[in-house]
Amino acid sequence: MGLAQASLLLVLSGNASAQQSVEENIRPVAQVCLEGQACVGTTGGGSSASAPVQQQAAQQVVEEVIEEVVEQVVEVVEAAADAFDVAATYQMSCFACHGTGAAGAPMLGDAEVWTARLEKGIDGVMTNVIAGVNAMPPKGLCMTCSDENLRSLVDYMVSQ
Repeated sequence: MGLAQASLLLVLSGNASAQQSVEENIRPVAQVCLEGQACVGTTGGGSSASAPVQQQAAQQVVEEVIEEVVEQVVEVVEAAADAFDVAATYQMSCFACHGTGAAGAPMLGDAEVWTARLEKGIDGVMTNVIAGVNAMPPKGLCMTCSDENLRSLVDYMVSQ
């Protein structure tokens, strides 16, 4: 065997080895399957006809999970609504003006000023709170507050 033939044999065997290495590197390392069902594409009892059944089962699992998540989100939102902290919200959203009298805002607990504002009724005050009035922006910048939360804030400021 000549040197040229040996070199050619070495190159060809190297290519086969390289091809095998590539195939090993791109081979899937795992499969995701539903418990109790054959994996899609396997020959262990599954068939291509079972793929739609598996897809339906997977869809059912997804729908059940979504339903559970929605229920949990509703519970959390309801709990958060029940846990409205008037004093903390006042400090965060109202104090800058109603704690200092900035821009003519009625101050916390100033009964005389609040009485004058309440002469037009609580509905009139709430209209101003929700829509904003003069320098006060809508909702006093408490964009996460519901109308009931805003009413609680007004009651808090009047009662202090």
